[in-house]
Amino acid sequence: MASKLQHTLWLWLEGFFPRRVWYYLLTKGLVASPADLLEGKTVDASLRINRMHMDMAAGGWKFADPSNPAPQGASTPCLGIHDPATGETRYIYESASILVYLETVYGNREEGGPSATPKNPVDVANMHDIIGVMNLAMLDSGYYTRHAVPVLSAWSGVANEDRSRAAALNARAGMAKNLAKVQGWAAQSLKTTGWLTPGTEGPGLADFSLAAARRYLELTFGWDIFEGDGGKEELKELVAWYERFKGLGWWDAAEEHAVVHPPQLRLGKECREF
Repeated sequence: MASKLQHTLWLWLEGFFPRRVWYYLLTKGLVASPADLLEGKTVDASLRINRMHMDMAAGGWKFADPSNPAPQGASTPCLGIHDPATGETRYIYESASILVYLETVYGNREEGGPSATPKNPVDVANMHDIIGVMNLAMLDSGYYTRHAVPVLSAWSGVANEDRSRAAALNARAGMAKNLAKVQGWAAQSLKTTGWLTPGTEGPGLADFSLAAARRYLELTFGWDIFEGDGGKEELKELVAWYERFKGLGWWDAAEEHAVVHPPQLRLGKECREF
């Protein structure tokens, strides 16, 4: 399928959900290095990355390849699948769905390492359980920051005067509860393989999803989401898991050295009032 269909990924590398995708690309070897990621280069001719840049002045997007912009109204990430035989192009808009598709099409490459999704049907269902409750936790994180960070009022839809300390703390508590559920549901795989995704030898789709969220919220808001009001003890298995994830071979070059989160997006922990 990959040799016949042509794929374009529109990625704003600095974003919350695109991080899930480029963590996958680097781990699976579809991008050879963080340097190639920044240039939009992949190892497969059927997969192209059109890197997106936010134009702060104009309030819109600029594309590395302006001749092939993302479809009107699409957010980032977005994946386009073009069939040269029919001329038809279809789109996938959500990061979780994009990961499932990419693994289905490219996951069996011999040079790509272990599968990022399990083979056992029960493990597959459990993986989606984990990702589902993880996404609920991330929704709560969004509600928390909307109320806790005044500077977000311009785009969040919550006017500064309508922000609520009670709503912020309620959302943060809900996030912690769901993260504890993730930790509990992934307890067996964390014990046997060290990863959140059940039935895989290495990091899988659940791992990419949570690691991306953890890192983005740290970079933007100076927020360690695994450190609750009582410290890190409650989520200690997730703390250990994240340290393990940061040991992946591409991490330092991508997240500690490459410029993938510009200074203007690093608001710091001082931006959070509650």
